[in-house]
Amino acid sequence: MTHINSAASAEPALSPCAGDADIRILRRVSSLNDFPLAEPGDGPIRTVAVIDTETTGTDPDRDEIIDIAVVIVAVGAAGQIVRIDRAGQALRDPGMPIPAAITRLTGITEAHVRDKVIDLDALEALIASADVRIAHNAAFDAAFIERLLPGLAGAAWACSARDFDWVDRGFDGAKLGHLLMQIGHFNTGHRAMADVISLIHLLAHRLADGSTVIGAILANAERPTVRIEAAGAPFDKRSILKGRGYRWDPAAKVWWIEILDEDLESEALWLQREVTPWGPAPRTRPLTWHERHR
Repeated sequence: MTHINSAASAEPALSPCAGDADIRILRRVSSLNDFPLAEPGDGPIRTVAVIDTETTGTDPDRDEIIDIAVVIVAVGAAGQIVRIDRAGQALRDPGMPIPAAITRLTGITEAHVRDKVIDLDALEALIASADVRIAHNAAFDAAFIERLLPGLAGAAWACSARDFDWVDRGFDGAKLGHLLMQIGHFNTGHRAMADVISLIHLLAHRLADGSTVIGAILANAERPTVRIEAAGAPFDKRSILKGRGYRWDPAAKVWWIEILDEDLESEALWLQREVTPWGPAPRTRPLTWHERHR
């Protein structure tokens, strides 16, 4: 039996498959040291902190971060990653048991994190050094990070899951691992740095129109928008609201949607016509990437 032990030795076997529409070849993600970088070109360069956390659960008020990774990348005016400036990863003792489900998912045990302490000042300085932070489900990571590091409250965040319309661009959904496979890569493990490296590959992906994913995400995320709430919406209107893209906010107990400022008047008229013809008027709140995903 012949064993193929490296990507280089596999190339002769893979090359006949490259043009076959029925075969998809997946390649392991590059390490940060080997990540292909673009030329800086002209124009301003923006720094982005790509972040992932692993936690003991999903409630930032009760659960704790056990693993965090941050990589600072520089993005040129054309939306290409031109430098990897700094990278850091740390384990943290949560001071509470790690649920078995989390260990199965991440491989992190209580022995791995016992007595591990993060230098919070250094971590905050690293994350704050970037112009904007990106995570795949930023609402989750931002909540845990801002609880651990209150000094970062109000920092700019973008979400690679929500600030980009994956389906509209020809992808099947927004799950990180599946998106990675759709661009021809795979990764193993579910640790914070592994997920950050996967996300960096996804952000650098060039789309059919020549733009990049990270360029599109930053352009979308920095646009100011408006949150409009269907205040007082009757229970029997939930289906029509969901069908229009409204989401339920369990804390505020209200249906809401985020829209561009120029669409506010027409959306308010739709609500008053279809959902709350007898009032009250819909509530609105402006959003920027300093408040969004909170």
